[in-house]
Amino acid sequence: MDVFLLHIPSSAEIKAEKLKLIELSYSHWLQHDLFTLNWWILFLSTIIPYFIWWRFVDKHRFFELVSYGLICACIAMTLDVMGTEMLLWDYPDKFLPWIPPLIPADLVVIPISAMLIYQSFSEWTSFLFANILWAVGFAYIIEPLFAYLGMFALGPNWFHTYSFIGFLIFGMFLKLCMTILKKKVEMYL
Repeated sequence: MDVFLLHIPSSAEIKAEKLKLIELSYSHWLQHDLFTLNWWILFLSTIIPYFIWWRFVDKHRFFELVSYGLICACIAMTLDVMGTEMLLWDYPDKFLPWIPPLIPADLVVIPISAMLIYQSFSEWTSFLFANILWAVGFAYIIEPLFAYLGMFALGPNWFHTYSFIGFLIFGMFLKLCMTILKKKVEMYL
C-alpha cells in the first residue's frame, strides 16, 4: 500500500532538478576548478597526448590504429560512466563544466597510450608484457597520483588492484577484438 503513497516525480520536476544541478556544477567549476593546478593538468592531458601520438603514429597503419583507438575510447567511456554511476570512483574536478570529467582520460590518455602500445608490440607475447606495464602504470601510478592531487577518488568498494585487473583484461580484449576485425576485413579484400 505504501507504493501508492510515494510521490513519483514528473518529467518537469526532473528537468527542474537537472537545471539546479547544472547551475551548481557551473558555479563549482568557476569557483573551484577553472585555472587551478588540476585544471591545467586536465587541459594539458587533453592536448599534449595528441601531439605525441601524431609524432609517433605509423601513418601506414593509420586507419587500423585509429579504429583501435576509437574502440578503446568507446569501451573506456562506457566502463567509466558505469563505474562513476555506481560510485566505485569519482572525478571531483572538471576540465569543462558541461562535459563529464572523465573525458580527458577516456577519450585522450587511455586510447592514445593503448594505440601506441598496440602499434609497438604486434606479437601477443610482447603485447602482453607491455599491457601488464600499461595496467600497472594506470592502476598503481596514475590513479594514486591523481588521488593525491584530488582529481580522482576511489569509492569504498573499489581498490587499485581492481583497476589493474580491469586494465589488464581491457587491453587484452582490445587486442583480441582488433585481431578478429583485421581477419574479417582481410577476408573481404
